[in-house]
Amino acid sequence: MCKFLKVTRSLFYYNPKGKKVDSKLENHVIKEFKDSRNNYGTRKIKMALKRKGVIASRRKIGKIMSKYELVSSYTIRQYKVHKTKCNEETIPNVVERKFNERKPLEVVVSDLTYVKVGNKWQYLPFN
Repeated sequence: MCKFLKVTRSLFYYNPKGKKVDSKLENHVIKEFKDSRNNYGTRKIKMALKRKGVIASRRKIGKIMSKYELVSSYTIRQYKVHKTKCNEETIPNVVERKFNERKPLEVVVSDLTYVKVGNKWQYLPFN
């Protein structure tokens, strides 16, 4: 009959089931959200519920949160100022800028910003 009418069988045999509203779960989610001072999102609410023995998926928790318009408030990560160590070590001045009075290659001066290790140049930052 469905072929004759050119209608899919799923349209004819579709039997919608009423959605079950789990008010206990909704109350648990709302309570955890309010207890966290509106900070927890789906991940943390799921873990808090799991500790209490209530099992729910993040998707279900998210749907409940969107149903009741529960949006977690979060702060943007702040930059922490780090004190840099200043290199104030006293290094003895052995050469004392007397290059001509020395033997060849007795003193070699170089900049070690880049060092070649294994056919690759490695950057050595000085702190």
